[in-house]
Amino acid sequence: MNDKELIDIEDQYLAPVYQKFPIILDKGEDCYIWDSSGKKYLDLMAGYGVSLLGHSNERIVKAISDQAKQLTSCHGSFYNEQRANASININKITPKHLNNIYLCNSGAEAVEAALKLCKKHSKDKIISMSGSYHGKTIGSLSLTWIPKYKKSFQPLLDDVDFIPFGDSDSLSKITSDTGAVFLEVIQGENGVKFASVEYFKQLQEQCKKHDVLLVVDEIQTGLGRTGKMWAHEHYGLIPDILCIGKGLAGGMPVGAMISRKDSTNFSLGEHTTTFGGNPLTSSAINASIEFLSANNVVENAAKSGQIFLNGLKKLKSEYDSIRDVRGLGLMLALESKFPIKNLLFDGLNNGLIMLYSGRTTLRFLPPLTLTETQVNSALQILDTLHNNSKKE
Repeated sequence: MNDKELIDIEDQYLAPVYQKFPIILDKGEDCYIWDSSGKKYLDLMAGYGVSLLGHSNERIVKAISDQAKQLTSCHGSFYNEQRANASININKITPKHLNNIYLCNSGAEAVEAALKLCKKHSKDKIISMSGSYHGKTIGSLSLTWIPKYKKSFQPLLDDVDFIPFGDSDSLSKITSDTGAVFLEVIQGENGVKFASVEYFKQLQEQCKKHDVLLVVDEIQTGLGRTGKMWAHEHYGLIPDILCIGKGLAGGMPVGAMISRKDSTNFSLGEHTTTFGGNPLTSSAINASIEFLSANNVVENAAKSGQIFLNGLKKLKSEYDSIRDVRGLGLMLALESKFPIKNLLFDGLNNGLIMLYSGRTTLRFLPPLTLTETQVNSALQILDTLHNNSKKE
């Protein structure tokens, strides 16, 4: 079918829930994507951070292909070698005190599992943060701050309170009546927002003081995105539960919740999923973690991310339209004083795919394999876009 027919079919049959870009993606390789006309783009979006190790990573593709020829489905009621290896590999890269893994199919599912586990542990209030994003299922949406996602679905869970992210004074609201705190160490959907080391130290102390479970959502920030394997390592946090997903399986649908085996856990049949830990996804998890560990990917994220951030700071010094730039590793943002819609679409015209957070913030979540040369190409395009915008 031609491009127009394809677009018309998607628009006709699929739920209109996505802000569409006028591009039909055809293939990808590492940090690049080609559209149906053969045009090449440098991809700083990576499927919202999913293509963590690049598009169509050869090691991951081979693992999936080999497994597809052997066994594609194995319910959790049976044992499977790929799933067993996936559990070993996940355990190798996650905090050592967390040793109970629940495999599922998305980050939101991992959050739902964590939420249920917390409610089993305690019927008390759950605290989340202003600016937070944890997903759009009913439970995860209840933990999400962003009002526009919630307004059509009230009432949500009524035992969730929100406190200001990064505000130390608000931590006094974590008391013996609190069952759990859900936390993104860096808030991605809110525009890559940070809090201080001292704030996180006080949060940890308050949770420990009142025996409150600390649930850290590293779905977007984890697996080397920030220049360390986990963003919470930058701040010395010790989570009781860790939620991960996105790039864990190199592009395959995946999520995982990891908790302490010695704390309250699910009993037989309390929380299950048909596809969680299936052999295809497990093979991709194994290949992804092996590639991540063997190719200095986390170190590259730190190095390339610092070069990128320095370049964004230089742009800020040259263009008054840029309000702020911020980032850690290859999780970065450029906040404009004006709406960035034209920058997004002009970027596409110039072969650069970017992400957004709200109306005024460009967000960058490229593959962690991004090179210095590619960073400089992106910065050159951003310079051109801002220069052209300045002339208009």
